[in-house]
Amino acid sequence: MDSYTEMMAAFLASGPNEYTADLPETWKQGRTAFGGITSALLLAAILNDHGDLPPLRTMQINFIGPAMDTLSVRHKLLRQGKNNATFSGELDSVAGAGTHGFFTFGVERALDIEMDYPIKEVEKRPEEIEPYELGNAAPNFLFNFDRRWVSGPKFFEQSDDPDMLLWTRLTDAQSWDKGLLPLVVLADAPPAAFGALSGVRALSSMNWTINFLTDDFTTQDGWWLMRSATRFIRDGYSSQLIQVWNSEGRRVMDSMQHVAIFQ
Repeated sequence: MDSYTEMMAAFLASGPNEYTADLPETWKQGRTAFGGITSALLLAAILNDHGDLPPLRTMQINFIGPAMDTLSVRHKLLRQGKNNATFSGELDSVAGAGTHGFFTFGVERALDIEMDYPIKEVEKRPEEIEPYELGNAAPNFLFNFDRRWVSGPKFFEQSDDPDMLLWTRLTDAQSWDKGLLPLVVLADAPPAAFGALSGVRALSSMNWTINFLTDDFTTQDGWWLMRSATRFIRDGYSSQLIQVWNSEGRRVMDSMQHVAIFQ
């Protein structure tokens, strides 16, 4: 099995400037690579080649097409300003354009006003919850995750309120203290539309926008608390909301995906 740590190490060793990765079966979602891992590869290449960047503030990802077999990654600095640096990144394969994105890094600036989300109180800790068991038909990439359900519908359960809350971490213990990159992999969770629709054949994320609320991505034993919710489904598309807290209940990420639904 190619763990996150093994795949990332081989990928970074293929650089700098241009990188390649052989897509293992363990990171496939059907015929294509799981979007969380392709997004993390784009970001990893930029961070590996530019070690003096300020914290990442936002990223916008477009899932253009399938990413198959050998994945190739290149990136470009679009603008280096006084406060921000913005890069583009492209991950392609034999299938053509795959995962492309924009990443903006920004310096910290002192302001007279400050506002933050309140600390989230959670009654159930991950060690108090039984692991979620996957069926044999589950996509390969899901076996890289340890998931503990807190509330809301589980996969493939119908619900009038498709809003799920769960603890999750990579099964690869070497990733638990590695901060941002493993979190990007984890945060591309399967959308909560699974809990609301019957007869769904497949879902496909079209884009993904993340606002990072901190530059401190530490959490206990690799656990992150994630909310995935659906409030809009129409004309074959759904808008998905994803929010992430660390083990202390501090909000670290706000994100949104637009998803195509197939029946």
